[in-house]
Amino acid sequence: MATRGPYRKGEVVREEILQAADELLSERLPAEVSVRDVAERAGVQHSVVHRHFETKDRLLAEVVKRTAERYADAIAEGDDPAAGFVAGMTYMADHRAAFSALARTVASASVRDDIDRFPGFETHLRRLAPDAVDDTSPVPDPAPGEPVDPRALGAALMALTSGWAFLEDWWLASAGLRPSDREAVRAQVAVIIQQLIDHHAPPP
Repeated sequence: MATRGPYRKGEVVREEILQAADELLSERLPAEVSVRDVAERAGVQHSVVHRHFETKDRLLAEVVKRTAERYADAIAEGDDPAAGFVAGMTYMADHRAAFSALARTVASASVRDDIDRFPGFETHLRRLAPDAVDDTSPVPDPAPGEPVDPRALGAALMALTSGWAFLEDWWLASAGLRPSDREAVRAQVAVIIQQLIDHHAPPP
């Protein structure tokens, strides 16, 4: 077991446990990560992990919440919808290990029961169409020339930006692009996001 000093305050230990879980979940599936694994990586007894989080599922939920809240903080500035999605994509790409852990963990049904919506999504949706945030009506069939439902647009843009961020190196290689093209390609993706919003978002 790693040693991190004779005494650490409770909030420091809690953060170290979350960081250890984050690291392990970026390397393995949640089912392959035990509380003892997390305790060993954090340099604490496994009983300390239970004292802070009670159960493994509670710990996994906290890992997801922490990462998602940091994403929400990263997109908090401004009110431009396209800029928000680009900021989110960039943050995910630059913190890929943490979001790999989030993606692996969210695949666990027990965690999805605790966190049914990605915290940053509401911010994106509010910028696209404020009235859509609390809209629970059925999504209508698309009509030619009409804007699509902003909830569908927001979800599609989240899929685009997160998919790009998680597999950016692969997409670059698949397109025959070089790592040195990364920033220019991100700028091109930003243009695509803006064009999608301009074409499909409802008028303000």
